Amino acid sequence: MKQINSFGIVAFKQTEQVQDVLHRILTWSEQMNVAVYFHPYVKNIISSDATVTATEKEFIESSEALVSVGGDGTFLSVARMCHLTDKPIVGVNLGGLGFLTDISPGDIESTLQNIRTGNYNTISRMILEATLLRDNQTITSFHALNDIFINRINIPKLTSISAWYGNDFITDFFADGIIVATPNGSTAYSLAAGGPIVEPNVKAFLLTPICPHSLTERPVILPSDKSIRLVINDKNPNLLLSADGLDSVELQSGDEIIISYGGVRSNLIQLMETSYFGLLRRKLGWGKGYKKSNEVMRGSESA
Repeated sequence: MKQINSFGIVAFKQTEQVQDVLHRILTWSEQMNVAVYFHPYVKNIISSDATVTATEKEFIESSEALVSVGGDGTFLSVARMCHLTDKPIVGVNLGGLGFLTDISPGDIESTLQNIRTGNYNTISRMILEATLLRDNQTITSFHALNDIFINRINIPKLTSISAWYGNDFITDFFADGIIVATPNGSTAYSLAAGGPIVEPNVKAFLLTPICPHSLTERPVILPSDKSIRLVINDKNPNLLLSADGLDSVELQSGDEIIISYGGVRSNLIQLMETSYFGLLRRKLGWGKGYKKSNEVMRGSESA
């Protein structure tokens, strides 16, 4: 792959762990004579001798690759920053599960060195575009790497949402809300709501109702060549439309949300030894319970 000579660093939280990683990146860049640019958010976290860009636009333009320091939320914010560019992204995991941020803090120098020398792959992930229409007028639009979802603000009641796939009516969902996820987002909110895991290279949408009234209203996987249209039926919906849990807007009765894949993709850096199913085994603990039960059985047999 292409050698990288300049990195853009993004972090939001002012913690000792974040500061330590940022200073290690800065030290490494000085030793390797590699340009490192820090997002304006970082100006209160990093030392004064670091190059902190004045604007987000300058930050994106100056960086050949972007490094997210934090959890998956930080990574999603970085993906949103550069979704209209081909800049690749890698994530250092300082959060919890970290499906998107798979690099441990202890490996940051070796990871940057591998990327610098071109010893990496990039994987392309689809980006959802959601357009909110009200009285046939466009109110706003969002982009999301993981999911676009509608859920309740604070009133504990079911809502009614009609769903179409292209021109085909699907059903009226009576639920707490609904999620439209990418395969990349199948291990996020959709998974928690009972949705399936979908290999990220599959070109599809996941339509997952949140706590549906009918147990037969199950998640549906749909090809991404048509759009999904959602219509809010409640008179006083008390609902939010959100993109990756970052951007949100309150919905009104009769609002329409058009969700599509318009061809925009995000490039994620993948180190050579990484595989998707290896990631699932590590993050979800696949096979560990079976191995442990076998060890217990063998121990009882030898007793």
